[in-house]
This record gives sequence, structure tokens and C-alpha cells, in this order.
Amino acid sequence: MFSPSLRVLLAAAAAFACAPGVPETPPPNVLLISIDTLRADHLSCYGYERETSPRLDALASEGVLFESATSTTSWTLPAHVSMLTGLPISAHGICDDRLWSRPAPDGGPLSVSLRGLFLPEVLRSAGYRTGGFYTWKYLEPTFGFGPGFEVYERLGHTFYSHPVVSKQFEALRARGDTEGQRRLAQEHPELFDDTRPSSPEAVDRALAWIDGARERTPERPFFCFLHLFDVHDPYRAPEPFHERFADPAYDGPITGRNVMGAGTPVGRGMAEADLRHLVALYDGEIAWVDSQVGRLLDALEARDLTRDTLVVVVSDHGEEFFEHGEKQHRRSLYRESVHVPWIVRWPAGLPAGLRIAGPVGLVDLAPTISGLCGLAPPPGAMGRDLSAVAGGQAPNEPATYLSELLLFDRPGAPLRMVGLHRGEEHALLGARGMEPWIGQHIDLSLDPTERGFGERFRIEEGPGPRWAARLEELRAALGPARELLPARLADDATPGLTPAEIAELEAMGYAGAGEARGNNGGADPDRPCIDGCVWPD
Repeated sequence: MFSPSLRVLLAAAAAFACAPGVPETPPPNVLLISIDTLRADHLSCYGYERETSPRLDALASEGVLFESATSTTSWTLPAHVSMLTGLPISAHGICDDRLWSRPAPDGGPLSVSLRGLFLPEVLRSAGYRTGGFYTWKYLEPTFGFGPGFEVYERLGHTFYSHPVVSKQFEALRARGDTEGQRRLAQEHPELFDDTRPSSPEAVDRALAWIDGARERTPERPFFCFLHLFDVHDPYRAPEPFHERFADPAYDGPITGRNVMGAGTPVGRGMAEADLRHLVALYDGEIAWVDSQVGRLLDALEARDLTRDTLVVVVSDHGEEFFEHGEKQHRRSLYRESVHVPWIVRWPAGLPAGLRIAGPVGLVDLAPTISGLCGLAPPPGAMGRDLSAVAGGQAPNEPATYLSELLLFDRPGAPLRMVGLHRGEEHALLGARGMEPWIGQHIDLSLDPTERGFGERFRIEEGPGPRWAARLEELRAALGPARELLPARLADDATPGLTPAEIAELEAMGYAGAGEARGNNGGADPDRPCIDGCVWPD
């Protein structure tokens, strides 16, 4: 149910459906594909030496590729909120999953304040059919997703998330009935297999929804959001993809499983051959998901939808392989974690084979899709509408892009991390709690992989004052943007994550510092994110 202020904003967005200057091309169907954990520099079309992505390469040759897209963070939940609202993290307010398991000052559940208008809300108000299909917990309605979608479904369930089996398993576990748990696993082996791919199920469901929408309302365009999770660890793609890039002579301990768990062989100082094998298995996952994207694109072609469908492929974040001492993601803001692919194809409305240099960001995604559909950006969005840039009608003007991360690496105040990307420069700032910022300045033209770590500085010396000024400019814009939009969940206290939900996150390596869960990490509970991310005082 929309609040009155949200209704007004939606009506204002719809009023711009025929805004002056919008091309007369009929609005396209929109297929937005988010490939979780996909770093741009491991795609062939971004210069990778392995042929990991033939279908995405072809898509780029038929459309537009943004060479330097930056995510707002290095993990799924806040990045997808930014993707669908056009807001940086300190504007939409979702910076940490502990917001859902942290008590309010009175001891009850915390009311999580999400701000922003979602892209499907804008498109639905303009007449689009809207369907969303996702494959991982962080995109569940629990975390604020779903507004604007007529249909919003999770695919690829596990025993943690299945609406029936999860309750049966939890009841058996609570009784200590191990034999009952074993029988349940035998009855539903697919739910207990952590290597079972979810992409085929998600692609099939998206196609079925598209077919249904076109059959019932052929006169209305559709917006389909599809989230694919299989690139994420465990790196166990179906054959022949699992071993596609692996050394056939490899006989070490790396299997693609247990990347984070106890006794994992994946760690700092692991043998070079083991690390190479790990990366090869990750690349196999990319090739597998690429094939599933190809299957979806072939289905669009078979339905004669290619010409009039805007296909957008993007990722929420990358993956680390100890380039800077860490593995997986959600631990840093270096380029391997925040440089994401962004490819757009629309034969009826965009040129083919165009590559856009210069920084762009996930915050530009919703405004750009809106612009290509002839609509104004979501109200309050801070990203840029790059539709004219994608059309080759305007240059990509300089802009600064903000990445943010709270790292709960030990009890007490979190490590606040900020990345600022402008032109060929990348500045990384960090501070523990309210301490002064310490930074690194990296010239990407000289050090594109950031292996040299760049010039280190304090905020008051060297290049620090210049980056402090950039950060201050962003802070000055973030406050008004945050105030423009009402808090969506402020009136409804969330029940918090259940033990089973926390167990699901822990099973994928997301629990982090357990001692920090359930408290606010030293931040003000009434202002959980804007103080925790970019506000230093």
C-alpha cells in the first residue's frame, strides 16, 4: 500500500511519460538481467584472455557496452536497492543486513527505514506489465524488494528457504530428530544440494511469465527483472563448464566448494596452482551463466521480440581472489569488487557496437532505463539518465561515483569504507567509527588493477583535501535526496531475521562477525546508515 506522498511521486513520474524531447519510437519491452558476483574484467568483451562470455560478447557487439561501471558497494543487498532506485546507499539507507536483526532502543524489533521509488513502480504506473524473478535471499521482500512488481518470485529454493520444507526441517531439528532430517533430505535431494544451479529454473519462469503477459495484454510492454546467482560460490558449474578452463593435470584440494567454511583450503598464502584452479572454476561458472543468458536471448528471438526489447545486463558486484589479501566479496571496495559489467541492446532504438568510456554507475541504471522508455527517472534518483549517451547523441560527461561499505570485522565500531571514482582516479577512504579518514589515491591509467595500492594519505594532507571536498559535495547532495523521499517502512516494525534465515546467510558466508550481529556496531540506532557510511561526524 502506497503512502499519500508515494502516490503523488508516482503520479508525477507517470505524467512525464510523454515528456518533450522523448523519441517517438514506441516504448520497448525491458529485460533487466542482474548476474550476481560477476566482475567485469573476467568477461571476454572487457578484455579477459579466456572466452568466458560468447553470448554476452555478442550482445555487446549488437548494442552498447559501458566500459567503466561502478557499483555502490561490494555486496548484493544494498547494490540492488541502488540499482532499482537510482540512489546511493547513504540516500536509500540500506547498508547492512544487521538492520533486520538488531533491537530497537526499547528492545523490540527495529523499524528499518528504506527510501526511494523502485523502477518497476515507475514503469508499472506508465502501463508496463512487471514481473521479477530472483534466486537469492537478499532480494526477498523481507529486505524491501517487490514494490511495483505484479509478480515477484524466488526460484532455486533450498531447504532453508522452501516455504514448506524449511518449516518441516526446522521442526525436526528443534526435536533433535536426525533420522527425520535424513529422510527429509532423501525426499527432497535437490533442496539439500548446495551446488544445484538455479539459473535454468529462473530463465524458464521468466519466459513463462513473458508469454503469459503477452497473451493476456499484447498491447502493453513488459518489464521483466531476472536475477541469476550461479556465478556465486560454490564454484560448481554443470559440466562441461565446471572443468572448461581448469588444468586437466590439477590434483589439488580445490573443488569449488567450502570457499569460506571451517577447514577451507582457500586462504591467504595458498599455493599458486590452487589459486589458479579456483579462478578457473569461477570462470566456468561465468561461462555456464552466459549460456543460460544465451538461451533466454534465443527464446526472445524465437518469439520475434528482439527488435523491440531493451535488454540490460549488469552485475551487483565482483569477486576477490586475494588481489588485495581477501577472497569473495563484501570486504573491500577495490576495482575487482566494484567494477561491474553493463551491457545494453535495443535494436530499434540504440546503435550497435558502441563502447562508452569513462565512469558510470549502478545509480545510473534506473534513470537510464526510464529515459530509454520515454519516462522521467524515479523521483529522487541521484543517478544520471545516460539514454542520450547510450544512443551516441551525447558525450559521457565527467562525474564522481560513490561506493560504500560497513565492515564489521571485530566488535565495536565498524570500519567505514568509501570509494570515490572519477575519470582515471580512484580514491579509497577508511575510518574506524568516528576516527579521521585514511586514504589511498590510485591513478587507474598507470595502475588499472590497483596492485600498486596507490599513494596513501591522511584526509588533511597530500591529495586528501581534494577528495574531502568531493566527499563533502556528495554529502551535501545526499541529505536533501534522502529527505525528498518518505521512509517506506518506518511505520511497520520488522520482525527481524529468524534463526533459520540467519543460518541460510551463514551457510553462504554472510554472517560475518557474529558478535556484532544483534547490536548497532557502535552507530546511532536512529541513524543507522548515513552516519555509518559517509558521515564522519
